[in-house]
Amino acid sequence: MSHHVTTFWHVATESPAQAFTTGLPADPGYPRRLLSKLYPKATISHIGEFPLNRSASAGEGEIYIGSFPGLTVIQTSESDALRPSQIEDKWIAIAGAPNVYSFAFDAESEVSAFAHWEDGKLQRSFSAAANRIVEDEGMPAGFELPFWSGERPQDGVDDPLALPFSPAELLSAAHEAWLGFELSPDGLDVPVLGYATDGRREVRAEHPPAGRAMHLSAEAGHAEIAEEVAASTPDDDAASPYEHDDYERAVSAKEQPVRESARAAAEKAREAGSMAARGARKFARLARDEISKRRK
Repeated sequence: MSHHVTTFWHVATESPAQAFTTGLPADPGYPRRLLSKLYPKATISHIGEFPLNRSASAGEGEIYIGSFPGLTVIQTSESDALRPSQIEDKWIAIAGAPNVYSFAFDAESEVSAFAHWEDGKLQRSFSAAANRIVEDEGMPAGFELPFWSGERPQDGVDDPLALPFSPAELLSAAHEAWLGFELSPDGLDVPVLGYATDGRREVRAEHPPAGRAMHLSAEAGHAEIAEEVAASTPDDDAASPYEHDDYERAVSAKEQPVRESARAAAEKAREAGSMAARGARKFARLARDEISKRRK
């Protein structure tokens, strides 16, 4: 059985790329709400935070989610998007966005597929390999015209049944036309949170502090940023950039009493430690005095 992944982009903004140039990290609360709807009975574990465009694709039992103002991206190996018209509705309606785009590629069959839904209705879907069309629904978009007219021929293909273009190149063109950027290791970084849905143990990792985007070429390099992160001290009381989120507010409200209790306990421990230290010093002085007396 071949392995392929599908990446869904739920868009409610006119400029999706702008979500990755503001410096905001991925929302840590909203993905959990989505996961509770997608997998209500599964044990979910967090497996990491990383840029989608420079990481291995989601494997079996994994899902990557990045949520930002006006945009949510979901990558999964569960949805069979090589025939976009057959994708389950839950993947389209889960975030409530007016526009949803899907992109999928299967390395074994070399099938590329992309689709667009508007208000839950499929507007355009295309899926094909170099010499066969799997699905073709809706009117071709403007960016497709150079491909269908023969202006973008495939290289090194002698098959008389071959399409007049590379489906993989058309998929990339669709991504850039619909989202405004190309998803590539050299392009904008797309921060996502990785989760496992198969019950595996959660990975404990230190997360970089919220702040400027790490994917802007004009900013410091990753080595310099890593040094700054290592030298910085996380501020547990810093306001979350997503404090308006219901999940974030609920978690913060629940954690506040725990944090206050922890601070009080820490203060008492410090006081007890100080008293113990003073007692130890006093005992040491008495011992030295007693030893001095005996020597005399």
